[in-house]
Amino acid sequence: MLYSLIMAGGSGTRFWPMSRELFPKQFLSFEAEGPLLARTIDRVLPLIPEERITLVVGASHAAETRRILQTMNEGLGRHPRIIAEPRSLNTLPAIAVAALSILREDPEAVIAVMASDHMISPQDNFLALLQHAAQVAQNEKVLITFGILPHRPETGFGYLELGDSLPEHSTGLFSARRVARFVEKPNMETARRFVEDKNHHWNSGMFVFSAPVFFEELARFQPEMSAALETLARALGTPDERREIDRFYRTTTPVSIDYGLMEHSTRVWSLSGPIDWKDVGSWSALDDISEKDGRGNVILGNAVVIDSDNTIVRADKRVVAAIGLKDMIVVDTDDATLICAKDQAQKVREVVGQLRERNAVEAMEHRTTHRPWGSYTILDQGPMYKIKSVTVNPRARLSLQMHLHRSEHWVVIAGTARVTLGDQEIFLHTNQSIDIPKSTRHRIENPGKVPLIVIEVQNGEYLEEDDIIRFQDDYRRMEEEPGLDRSPLRNPAP
Repeated sequence: MLYSLIMAGGSGTRFWPMSRELFPKQFLSFEAEGPLLARTIDRVLPLIPEERITLVVGASHAAETRRILQTMNEGLGRHPRIIAEPRSLNTLPAIAVAALSILREDPEAVIAVMASDHMISPQDNFLALLQHAAQVAQNEKVLITFGILPHRPETGFGYLELGDSLPEHSTGLFSARRVARFVEKPNMETARRFVEDKNHHWNSGMFVFSAPVFFEELARFQPEMSAALETLARALGTPDERREIDRFYRTTTPVSIDYGLMEHSTRVWSLSGPIDWKDVGSWSALDDISEKDGRGNVILGNAVVIDSDNTIVRADKRVVAAIGLKDMIVVDTDDATLICAKDQAQKVREVVGQLRERNAVEAMEHRTTHRPWGSYTILDQGPMYKIKSVTVNPRARLSLQMHLHRSEHWVVIAGTARVTLGDQEIFLHTNQSIDIPKSTRHRIENPGKVPLIVIEVQNGEYLEEDDIIRFQDDYRRMEEEPGLDRSPLRNPAP
């Protein structure tokens, strides 16, 4: 059977300030069509059912991934599984651990690997390409990658140098060729030559292979990683599982699948065909995926643009006015603004790096943070206080918890709250309030049918989100440690 493995990691640097470390780009929505992650899942569902989809995410992104899956619940009978990684080791170890998980379920599985931040159309052609690639990979015992015919010189992508044609494995839509070598990101002169010679394709980063062939090649070219995975496989389902997972991620060297495996294997073929593929890699990618005005500007949100050319302006709540700009990027959010030349977009990660050195919260998360139960927005904060607006969805509740370093004061602005405070259960209505002392077990719940909105005032010497001890949780965050076969929440009790 065909399985899908969707890589959904990321550090939230390239689309800052819209993306953050706790909210990377796969959670962003473009063109009002839902998060990139949800669109990637929807793209493969006609061919691969949700129970055969695996998502590889960072441990800090697991809760938001579950929240997005929960919003898709009406269209999904069962949820994809989640594998939460304790440490980013680049793509090859992530794919290997996920493939090991799939192999436990189906020893003859064929796996389609793809990123969560690509945009691909038309869907029918892409599904046909997946299906054809799965048949070739299974029958010929090869590793399939998808090449994209370049339509412009691009220095931000890797390339495939193509070898012999394989007409017996080509169809009316798709052509098959051997891959002679993988080429690193070229300079502009080389990229122009690649476009002209028609013998180099963009490396899409998508792969299809049978699990047994993948592990054969892994043993050949990465014997240490292969041996570690064999040890891990023996521990799965035993009391040693957690220890061996931790050991693997602590001792394995980070490496990409291209550099660690594909560049060495002689069993790599490429399939290409009529699909429109876009890698949403940086703010400049909006030139490819968004509508433009008559002067080449991409204007999103609450923006006014005058006498400007080839400029991207993305505004949120505040009005952003741009006058006389050319080849610029302007992005405004509640707590940060980015202004840069288009040809400098790759340096956005340097901004995030400097913010991290300052321990600035703007590198980590937005003022509005989503949670499985709703969201909160930071309204103001200082050395000993923080003020939030908290929204709790109907029939949802927070965990039963306690804080050691802060007290809280809650004021109900809208809706009805059911509050657990120690051994008491208290109902609060609009304009009523309650104090939550330090070191006291508490919980807030929305028993109603409309959103509950609460103003929360925190006071204490330490106000970060990790000052929390959970005793009960509907959203599995008490078992948020990384591991295999993480199934997301299915319709929790309130």
